[in-house]
Amino acid sequence: MTVVLKVEDLWKSYKKNEVLRGVTFSVNEGETKVIIGPSGTGKSTLLRCINLLVRPDKGRIFLDGEEITRPGINEARVRSRIGFVFQHFNLFLHLTALENVMLGLTKVKGMPKEKAEEAAKKALLSVGITEDLWHKYPAQLSGGQKQRVAIARAIAMNPRLILFDEPTSALDPELIGEVLKVMEKLAKEGMTMLVVTHEIGFAMKVADEVMFMDGGRIIERGPPQEVILRPKNERTRRFLSRIWELYDLGVRG
Repeated sequence: MTVVLKVEDLWKSYKKNEVLRGVTFSVNEGETKVIIGPSGTGKSTLLRCINLLVRPDKGRIFLDGEEITRPGINEARVRSRIGFVFQHFNLFLHLTALENVMLGLTKVKGMPKEKAEEAAKKALLSVGITEDLWHKYPAQLSGGQKQRVAIARAIAMNPRLILFDEPTSALDPELIGEVLKVMEKLAKEGMTMLVVTHEIGFAMKVADEVMFMDGGRIIERGPPQEVILRPKNERTRRFLSRIWELYDLGVRG
């Protein structure tokens, strides 16, 4: 099995606050790995380190066997191979949905405009953004539509890996389902994904492995049925106890 992403002993501090404390894991091609855990435990920082938006203090990250944390790495080239879907969409407000998706194709990949437009339209259709929405600006779109445009922007680049940083947390409850449905479709199609989320139902349905983070470390990991329904670590059990009640899973701590 091909290892797409490998993270080795990653550490990151902000002044005296240790945000990441020796995080190690890998993601194989076609896998969906889900990271859960309380807020402020380093999940978003981990994703930003993988995409080189933040540089770790210690440790190494490999993409397809190439160390991307080494000095002198071409960061733009690395980011062109890693999609990133943010919590708050990060769309350009002055560009239409179509133009937002085309931008990376023309500016980063140097694709001719006609070819970029074709690829962008294909990506938008794949996430359920139809032609009547292509020329609308982000302010004219719902939160769910904006997040699907952001996903289209990521997949249009044909990345090796897509990182999702709590992609539904900024959405109204009625819009969460449409975004999760797109992510489930990507997982079934074999997209390699690393997802930070509080959507436990999604993790149960789609994840190949769930990792529970707390205090900057991976405390527990394994198949979703084990980690979510039968966690071995007491900290994991405490975190999940309310979710068991919410989903009426009948699990007892």
